[in-house]
Amino acid sequence: MAIAVGMGTGVGDWLPMVSDTIVAISTSIGRAAIGVVRLSGPNSWNYALKHLKILPKERVAAYSKFTFEEKILDDVIAIFYKSPNTYTGEDMVEISFHGNPLVLSKAVRALTESGARLAERGEFTKRAFLNGKMDLIAAEAVEKLIDSTSDIGVEIARKTMSGALSKAIVRERMNLLNTSAQIEARIDYPDEFEDEFDLNISPVIERMERILSTYDPAMTAIEGVKVVLLGAPNVGKSSILNALVGKERAIVTAIPGTTRDTVEAEISVNGLKVKIVDTAGIRKTSDEVEKAGVARAIMAAKEAHIKVHILDATSEEKPIELPADIMVVNKSDLAKRQMKDALNVSAKTGYGIEELRERISNLAKRVAEDVDSNEAFIISERQYQLLHKCVLELKESKRAQKMGYPVDVVDINIRNAIEELDSLVGRKYSEDILDVIFSKFCVGK
Repeated sequence: MAIAVGMGTGVGDWLPMVSDTIVAISTSIGRAAIGVVRLSGPNSWNYALKHLKILPKERVAAYSKFTFEEKILDDVIAIFYKSPNTYTGEDMVEISFHGNPLVLSKAVRALTESGARLAERGEFTKRAFLNGKMDLIAAEAVEKLIDSTSDIGVEIARKTMSGALSKAIVRERMNLLNTSAQIEARIDYPDEFEDEFDLNISPVIERMERILSTYDPAMTAIEGVKVVLLGAPNVGKSSILNALVGKERAIVTAIPGTTRDTVEAEISVNGLKVKIVDTAGIRKTSDEVEKAGVARAIMAAKEAHIKVHILDATSEEKPIELPADIMVVNKSDLAKRQMKDALNVSAKTGYGIEELRERISNLAKRVAEDVDSNEAFIISERQYQLLHKCVLELKESKRAQKMGYPVDVVDINIRNAIEELDSLVGRKYSEDILDVIFSKFCVGK
């Protein structure tokens, strides 16, 4: 079922009422100094006060003992928030416990037994959207801010949360609404207009295409850089992967063609996640399984941000015919093979591995930082597809006018484009779309 909503920020004329109260642990799983349990809903204060011995004051941190089954569970700090000026737009309570998972789990059980329901994934942010506290673009940015793997990725997500993309989309929507209104005026009052209508939407298309072009660099900054190791069989790709990550991630044998599929491992480089992918050796083969591995290696190379080609110092075999960002000659402890701009390493002894890591680090930083954080960025596949459809509708509208179609036909595509923008910010949505978006969140967010 599609639901239409609307307000200045992108959500809000009609909103479903939420009547129950939810609870979840909102900090990371594991032992820590502090763990936070969060409630949201009309009975948040009542349920919390069943276990706290305090008189609540809004937005004041209060010390109390949290009791459960007539025993003190923990000494806590509780903060009470009154709707509508909260994250979700509802009454909320956040209780800080000592960060023992056993304590936190028991606290959640106590609150559910008092009447709260265990929150679903992303339900706090979903309620924030449904209650008009943010649009869908900002909601997606919350998840990206949590998951971002670089400083520039955090900055992109934060600015998106603050409305950089939403404001740009709302601006273009108003431009298209004005264009559509002019067309409809000509349809309703044709005698009032003698001149031919000028459909000047090319600047809108250009600005939207510029926003679309931000998707790949933004996702790289947020999700990390992909590095693929390529080469013929038995050149030592798996050994180099293990040396780079500092552990036995890939199986290493002297038998050529051991790696039949891609093997991945992650390292952190200056705060940026770098995913290193070991691939099957690239060669002509009649083995069907190995053929599939080679095909996956070539596909991984096409998807990678950085390609590392590895050669064997004990062989005179030529490099594979794929572009390389870094050329490496492995097994330099066994033989010397000089190649222009190639780095000599030995995965066995560790020689040159640190310099290889440094080169990967420099290229990864360059890839992640090759973005202007002042722009409005596309940060999800959903956003990209909807804006792309909008651009296609506008181009079809231009084509229709060029071919001499009546203005009411031209207006159909413009109206379709506006609907895509409405879906983008969340003026129009379906429950299925919300389920997909918020299922990616952790439970306490």
